[in-house]
Amino acid sequence: MVNILHMARCREFTEYNHKMGISVQTRFCYFNIAFFDMDKECDWLVDSVNVVAIKIVESDRDYPISVFGTVLARDEYDYRCVYLFRRGRDEPQVITSKVDDALTLMGPYRALAVSDSMFFEFNLKIKGDGDVDEDFSKGQPTTRSLGSCLSKVEMVYTPVQDAVEASFAVSILKGPSDIIDKVTAWTTRNEENKIVLYNKKAVASVGGGRSVHGLVAVPEDEELVLRVCVFEHCEHELGKCFELILGHDIEDCFVEQEPYELRVKICWRGVVNRRGPSSWGRPNMWRRLGGSDELLLL
Repeated sequence: MVNILHMARCREFTEYNHKMGISVQTRFCYFNIAFFDMDKECDWLVDSVNVVAIKIVESDRDYPISVFGTVLARDEYDYRCVYLFRRGRDEPQVITSKVDDALTLMGPYRALAVSDSMFFEFNLKIKGDGDVDEDFSKGQPTTRSLGSCLSKVEMVYTPVQDAVEASFAVSILKGPSDIIDKVTAWTTRNEENKIVLYNKKAVASVGGGRSVHGLVAVPEDEELVLRVCVFEHCEHELGKCFELILGHDIEDCFVEQEPYELRVKICWRGVVNRRGPSSWGRPNMWRRLGGSDELLLL
């Protein structure tokens, strides 16, 4: 009966992919999911990668397009949802052209686990006129890109060995503007893979202001680099950009560039030390199915 329920749940997530010409499972079905909560969010972490960008490289609809929905990751720690992008229909991201093709990431809220393999799920839609929306990208990429529905979406990520999780908040303490325009992060030996953690143009309807939060996985032997740009209210002012190099020993940093003063508070947490069996804090997600060797994911 459990296997029958597993097959029934897998069928719920099976759809015909017109670009590939086959029926595919659009959500996580790699183990027995008869009683697995597909939408429960993860609450812990193990090892890490950084998702640098999620780009729309092909669109069957003319620009501009208003994209909403979710992109999430599942790792081997507990296979729960770790959201990278999540927007409702009332707060879509407007993509104006192929040049401006990247989704603005809103996560992850903790480092991702990469001890062996990871799973990603795309469920993106285009907001249409009235109540009519269209599926834009849906499914599970088996490589760095996913062609489905009305698009081809590419994911750019970089592995981080011996990772430390850096969770930070950037705040404006004083200055003529109280709005942070953009926050970009990278590490000292990986300048090519810059991660846009915040872009006011893309999240104006979602929030933002004088304080921005972010999270990056940093190699144990590297430092975190943050570039924070603040723009004046006056259109003729270029504003200021701050570039900070933050070592693992820095937890509270003040930086001044007239007429602005910023504060960065950062929390460093070792990821490697959290690895271990369930007796060390890792949840026990598995049950054996009857007397067989088949494992049931809870």
